[in-house]
Amino acid sequence: MKHSIQKEIIVVLALELIAVIAACALVTYRNFYSSALKTSRDDSRNAAKAAGTIISEYGLDAVTDPENKELYGKIRRRLRAICKAFELDYLYIYTIEGNDECHYIMAVASKDENDRIAAERLGLGTIRDCHPLHAQEQAAIKGEISDELLILRNEFGGDMTWIVPFFDNNGKARALIGADDALYLYNAGITRHFFVALIPISLLIFIAHMVLFFIIHRRIVTPVKTIANRMRTFDPSHEEEPLQVNSQDEMRSIAEAFEKMSHDIHLYIENIASITSEREQSRAQLDVARKIQYGMVPASFSENRNGVDVSALMQPAKEVGGDFYDAFTLENGNYCALIGDVSGKGVGGALFMALTKSILRDRMKQIMDPAAVLNKVNDDLCAQNPEGMFATVFVLVIDPKTGVVTYANAGHNAPLLISGGEVSFLNPEPGIALGLFEDAGIRNGNLTLKKGEGFLLYTDGVTEAVNTEKAFYGAERLLSLLKNNTPKESSAAVNAVKNSVEEFFTGCDQFDDITVLSLFFRSGETVCELKPALEDFRIVKQTVTEKCPGSPNAKKALLACEEAFVNIVSYSGASYIKFSCSAGGGILTVTLKDNGIRFDPFAGESSAEKDFESFDKGGMGISLIKQIAEKTEWRFENGNNVLTLTFKI
Repeated sequence: MKHSIQKEIIVVLALELIAVIAACALVTYRNFYSSALKTSRDDSRNAAKAAGTIISEYGLDAVTDPENKELYGKIRRRLRAICKAFELDYLYIYTIEGNDECHYIMAVASKDENDRIAAERLGLGTIRDCHPLHAQEQAAIKGEISDELLILRNEFGGDMTWIVPFFDNNGKARALIGADDALYLYNAGITRHFFVALIPISLLIFIAHMVLFFIIHRRIVTPVKTIANRMRTFDPSHEEEPLQVNSQDEMRSIAEAFEKMSHDIHLYIENIASITSEREQSRAQLDVARKIQYGMVPASFSENRNGVDVSALMQPAKEVGGDFYDAFTLENGNYCALIGDVSGKGVGGALFMALTKSILRDRMKQIMDPAAVLNKVNDDLCAQNPEGMFATVFVLVIDPKTGVVTYANAGHNAPLLISGGEVSFLNPEPGIALGLFEDAGIRNGNLTLKKGEGFLLYTDGVTEAVNTEKAFYGAERLLSLLKNNTPKESSAAVNAVKNSVEEFFTGCDQFDDITVLSLFFRSGETVCELKPALEDFRIVKQTVTEKCPGSPNAKKALLACEEAFVNIVSYSGASYIKFSCSAGGGILTVTLKDNGIRFDPFAGESSAEKDFESFDKGGMGISLIKQIAEKTEWRFENGNNVLTLTFKI
């Protein structure tokens, strides 16, 4: 029986083709399965972590307060936005208590109908039996994260579930956050990507075997046709499969020369593409770093409450910078403000800034003593500072009741003291920059501010700004600026410095980061400007509640304030409402100033003489205010209605 070599070659090549395609299919499927599983896990955990960040922002206790439905709804909308952004089926928060009972706090879904059902069945307070606990839940309760896959099948469908713990500020796992990824979408995605990847691979393998078969039988014609066809279809942006030329004659030399040429061109284009990609990635990374930095140190900050008026701004010279500031209330009620400047610029300076600021804030909340904190942070930085970077920092703590200020300096610029209409440099002990030497020996200084007095803190980006004539802005120019127009508010001081410095270096690039912080002592008074909108009454409510902790009359005072606020919003036509509040000696004083039409609410006939229709225009509310308030006063001043209400608390 005659054997056909051609048939044997075809059979061998066919079997080999099937084996290779099968092997590629197996490897491709496993790779896509692992990749899809990892993507699902990472996306779900990132979504859960993002949800945890939102819960941390408001506090778990606030979220689980059944009375605070507005906050609950707001957080639920934000969690649903995360659920949609990560293309999840469900995102939910719950605790495990008792005999393996799931106590749900909140559940959201991407699809509207599923979200409605989830809101009804898994709302705050819903209890479900979750026995036995899955390995992910067991790990999350301990504050750990397990990679063991959980497939959940129930009346809502099939999902891959990933669970991460939610930690409180003490690092304790308080709740579990679960994220469900649709199983049918996951399987469909794997199948789709598998076939999309397998078809080209199979096609390339088949073409390679066909080329090999024809080369065996056509040693000259086929190589010539192959090389000619490759020349016609040459694409420098894609590297082609190598030419299969087995001959040792001139055809092989031509093929090798052509392959080398196409490979060199491809490498050249690939290098250009790589350089372009690296530049784009670098730009994108810097943009992410800038957003992260602004999350830690906002471009602007303003706060006026509890007797302290604070404003600040930070303007980096590059995408990210090394300046920072912070302002926050300590546990003992005192207010802390700090400013700093780290050595170096760019990403390195920003990373060291983030480390320094985080340690400073944490230590201040623990120790609450400026000098002790700076000395401790200096030791911490010296112990973990391989690049030898350093930071200058000025920290102050003010008692908002007395105006007593305790401050300490670690090599930073001397701040300006705004006192009694005069502006001068405060001369604290200079200290040494943090991170240079151990045992810094930084000591506290003290002074007492009167009402309306304050500080201006700044970094050397202000005084060392350079103009077109190569001159420095300088400390004396800064002092002269504030002396000639002494600010009465922190925002005015900060904006004056910013505008002056920017005008000074007009025409030049910004050389250094510019950061300014101003603080004024208001002696327990809170002042802020509100929009004439009913939702802004929440600021009045929050402030009055903070001023009257535990007072049984606080709710009555809030009721009267709300009536006054609603009347102004509804009938005055004002474009703004200025609200101020102070408490002391058992008395709460609230002032509402608006630029609406002139109207004395307490003038005219008494409530007993008014008909029912007049009550519909605010009269009933005014009568209620008179009954609740200890004292009421209205005056028209500089084009503004000024309503002052006094309550016993």
